[in-house]
Amino acid sequence: MKLNATESKVPLYFLAREGYWLERAFKRFCNGAGIKAQSEYLLASRAFLFKLLLDDERSFSYSLKSGFKGTFSELLQNRFILNQDEITRTFSPVLLAKTIDLETDKQSVIDIFNAHKAELSLLLASTKKAYLAYLEQLGVTKQQTVHIVDLGYSGTIQSLLGILLNQNTYGHYLIASNPGVHTIEGCKATMKGYLKEGVKIGDGYLPLDRSMFLESLLTAPNGQFRDIRFKTLNKGAENLKQFDFYYGRKVASQKYFYILEQVMAGALNYIEHAARHNITFTKSELEMLLNSYLSKPHMIPHSIAHIFDIDDDVTGNGTVNALQFFGLNK
Repeated sequence: MKLNATESKVPLYFLAREGYWLERAFKRFCNGAGIKAQSEYLLASRAFLFKLLLDDERSFSYSLKSGFKGTFSELLQNRFILNQDEITRTFSPVLLAKTIDLETDKQSVIDIFNAHKAELSLLLASTKKAYLAYLEQLGVTKQQTVHIVDLGYSGTIQSLLGILLNQNTYGHYLIASNPGVHTIEGCKATMKGYLKEGVKIGDGYLPLDRSMFLESLLTAPNGQFRDIRFKTLNKGAENLKQFDFYYGRKVASQKYFYILEQVMAGALNYIEHAARHNITFTKSELEMLLNSYLSKPHMIPHSIAHIFDIDDDVTGNGTVNALQFFGLNK
C-alpha cells in the first residue's frame, strides 16, 4: 500500500490476528522508506464483536449470515463465544435445547435475542465499557473516519466496528470482495482492495479461495480474542488505562510461535530492505508468487508444515491445517 500525504497523517489500525504481523511489516516499511506514519495493533475478532453486539439488532445481518445447524446452546457457544454460565443465566433450558437451522430459523433466533435484550445488555455491559475504553485509549473514537487494515475480505469486522462506534470507517484490504463506498446503519464504510477487488470465494481467484494459507501464517501469538476486562487496582476501583485480555485456545502456530517468529524475521528484514532501495512488485508479480505457493505441493518445508493450523470455531469446523486442506503437503 502506498501512502499519500493524507493517509500518512491519520493512524492506521491493524485488525485481528493477521494485523499483528501486518502492523510490524508496516512499521518496518515506513522505517526503510523514511515515512512518518501512525499505526496501532487493534484487538478484534468477529466472534467477540458478534457477542458484544448481541443486544443490537443491527448486527444480526452479520452474525447470523452463515449457515448453522445444532442446538441454540451450541450456536451461542460457537458463534457468540458465550460461556456456559453466561448462557444458563440468560436463557431457559427449553430454549437452549431448541434445534436451530439458520437457513430456516434465522428470524426466530432474532426474536429470541430481542426478547432477551435487557438481560443481554446487562450481561455485556462490563465488557462493552472496557472495550470502548480500550478503543478510546488507542485513539479510535477520536477519528472522524477510522482507517483499518486487514487481509480482507468482506469487511465484517469493519462493519461491526462502524455499528458499535457509529463512526465512518475506511478499510484497506489485500483483497476486497465488496469494494467501494457503502452506507452501513447511517455511517459511511469505504472498502478498498490493493491486490484485487470484486472477487468472492469460489470465483476461482486463488489468493482468495486459499486465503486460509495466509491467515494461518499471519497470526498473533495468542488465540482468538474473546474478552476484555478492566484491571482492578483495589476493590471497587477501575484503572481505565489498563486492561486484562482473554483469548481462546492456541493452535500449533501459536504453540510454536518461536518458529513463526524466525520465518517472519526474514520477511520483515526484506520489507525494510525493499523499502530502503525502492524495490517494488506489480500486482501480477505478487499473484504469480502467491499462486506458486498456493497451488504447488511441497513448496513449504516439511519441518514447518505444522504451523499452518488455524482455528475455525466460528463456523464450527474446529482446527484446520491449511496445507492439508488444500493438499499442499502431499
